[in-house]
Order: sequence, then structure tokens, then C-alpha cells
Amino acid sequence: MIDMLAESRLSALRGATYPDRVAASLPDRIPSAALNPTERRAVARIVELLEAELGEDLLAVWLYGSRAREEADSNETDPDLRSDIDLIAIIEPLDSSTELSWRLQPQLEKIVDREGDSPVYYSLRIFDARWLRGRRQINSFFTQEVDRDKIVLAGGRLEGKEYR
Repeated sequence: MIDMLAESRLSALRGATYPDRVAASLPDRIPSAALNPTERRAVARIVELLEAELGEDLLAVWLYGSRAREEADSNETDPDLRSDIDLIAIIEPLDSSTELSWRLQPQLEKIVDREGDSPVYYSLRIFDARWLRGRRQINSFFTQEVDRDKIVLAGGRLEGKEYR
């Protein structure tokens, strides 16, 4: 009984201090983005999930789009006007980044739900470094836009010759 009570208190303590810990790391990871505190916590938890699941195979996580450009209203509540939160994870080449996306999607939804937001507004796309190289070689409009606006949440910008 004492062990269960102690574990309960530790869980409560962890829960109480978690937002403070995340909030302290967010200025380093998300220096400027149109995200409210709930969205910042959810994004930080998503990045933590990717880091835990992929380890060294995770090369980068980027926020892009209107949230990265600070063009979205982070306090918008109208579902027709609220901008989504666009994330890209770049990974070492694996057999199937699509399979990885399908496996991680339910975990992402649980994270966002736990933070008190709707998963429908969160988009995580997972690509490998070969995809990035290929898109940059053909000067893909999408990749140019992401490169212009991205905020690095984990890993790096991946601008070197090996990614061109």
C-alpha cells in the first residue's frame, strides 16, 4: 500500500512539473512560432516521442508552414479558420517511412489528446534523407518553401552537400 501511494505521489509530482520542464526547453527549440502554450507542449511531446522511437535514425524535426512563419493566429478557436501545425521528420533511410508514420500516428493522437488539443490540427510527415535529396535536386517547390520557413525542433537544418 505504501509503495502504491508513493508511486501515486511521484506520478502527481511528475505531472505537475512536466509543463515547467517542457516550457523551460521550448525557448531553445521553438524560438519563434505561432503556437499557444498547449500547442507548444504537444509539439514538444511529439518531438520527444520521435527522439525516443528513432534515436540516431532521427536526423531532424522541422515545424513549417504558417505556424513557422508566424502568420497564423495561435488563439484561433473557429475550426474553419484555425491553421494546422505542420511537422516534418527527416530520418535515416529505412525500409518504409510510410509504415513508421502509420505506427506513430496513434501515439501522436494520444499525446495531443493528453495535452488538451485536437489531433486533427497536427500533421506529421516522415521522409527519409533520400527523399530530401531527391526533392532538393529537382528544386521541388514544396521543399523550397519548407527550407525557407522551417524552424528546427530537433536535429539540424540538413543543408550540407550530403543532403543536396
